[in-house]
Amino acid sequence: MSQTYKHTLLLVDDEPSILKALKRLFRHEGYQILTADGGRQALDLLKGTETPVSLIISDQRMPNMNGATFLERSIAVCPDAVRFLLTGYSDMDAIVDAVNKGKIDRYLNKPWNDSEMLLLVRESLKQVELKRENIRLTELIRRQNEELADLNKQLEEKVNERTWALKYQNKLLQRMNEGLEKSLMETIRLLLALVESSNPRLGRYMKAVAQLARQIAEAAGLDQTMQDRVEMAGLVHDIGLLGMPETILEKDERSMTPDEFEAYTHHPQIAALSLSSVEGLKEISALVGAHHENLDGSGFPHRIMGDDLSVGARILAVAADYCTVLHLWPKGVKRLIAVSRRYLDSETLSSMEIGEEEAVRQAIAEKRIVAGAGKRYDGVIVRHFLKSIGSDTTKQTINQLAYNLLKEGMVLAQDLRLKDGRLLLTRGTTLGEGSLQSIQTIGNRGMIEGVIAVKMNAPIRIGEKNKP
Repeated sequence: MSQTYKHTLLLVDDEPSILKALKRLFRHEGYQILTADGGRQALDLLKGTETPVSLIISDQRMPNMNGATFLERSIAVCPDAVRFLLTGYSDMDAIVDAVNKGKIDRYLNKPWNDSEMLLLVRESLKQVELKRENIRLTELIRRQNEELADLNKQLEEKVNERTWALKYQNKLLQRMNEGLEKSLMETIRLLLALVESSNPRLGRYMKAVAQLARQIAEAAGLDQTMQDRVEMAGLVHDIGLLGMPETILEKDERSMTPDEFEAYTHHPQIAALSLSSVEGLKEISALVGAHHENLDGSGFPHRIMGDDLSVGARILAVAADYCTVLHLWPKGVKRLIAVSRRYLDSETLSSMEIGEEEAVRQAIAEKRIVAGAGKRYDGVIVRHFLKSIGSDTTKQTINQLAYNLLKEGMVLAQDLRLKDGRLLLTRGTTLGEGSLQSIQTIGNRGMIEGVIAVKMNAPIRIGEKNKP
């Protein structure tokens, strides 16, 4: 068995032949073996050994002190050890007493089966290793949280000095990679567990983002590898926020002060750089680093736009913003509406049916995504998103079309402006015969640049260029 820790076993029996048989059974397993011929000697061994005992195997029927009594008393000396009870009798009263008082994990009848005994010991020691690793990680988080608490006191003066966060993340990843030989997904989930320990709300939010991102990727017809990639990116996309003051995390971007927003904009790079230091996670880090970039180039940190944005980053942006409303925006319908005014126009808000908070939250989250199609979000990805959440809005989806593909009855999903920035038609305009002719004439003169985001009541065929 591959072991991360060295394990010590204590064998207790008044029969020398039994002790010899047990030692012979475990001699090739790499354990340190201690033996005692009775409960008192075993307790003395536990008190005197500097090496923690991982597992105790004790016989029940022994003179002076039976196994149940010994195991009960051993708890005070060695509380974390796994305890096995051996009995050659059908003494259920003794077994029940040992379970209740001695906190035994297993009881085995004599004579035992060697294969079964080895398997049970190995499985129990795996649990011991998990507990020890959890203690190690908990202590690591405690120490790191103390460091972060000291650094947060200086945030206002050091808003541009966020290199400590990068060092923290790299150190954390390095320690985990050195101490744990796990797959990429296991590493990702361990990172998420650390986030959940420090900030449970943020951890739950990232889980939701990962699940939705995978659903969107599946709806978009992406292969299994890409689905796995966007899910893993969702699980860790906001690890750069770990250590950020709660006063900033509780705000949406548009309500932050300039200094707060400046500090906030560093978190995609911090997360991406931290992940890129782990072999095999560089592609994940690229998605994480771009999840706040916008389709129109207005995002951060690098103002990437259009076709330069990967499909995975576009999916992650939609999933993250939708789940932000569901999990991180303030509680209470009134506060939700107040925050949503920064993202939705009054006409959209007035058309919403106000009811239970959960329903209102979902409605606001969906409308925010739809309203951002063509600007922050890719319209095709928004369509897959609506399909993945089972939205009725899928009957009136957002598509981005060239001016010469527009049809009567389509509704502008964003303001239509000329190449020089002048407003031609406002968002929400339903295209009729006259407006279509004007658009065609102006477009033929080269005065309309790029594609136009429109809503429609029935789906149309979209060219391969628009597909992810």
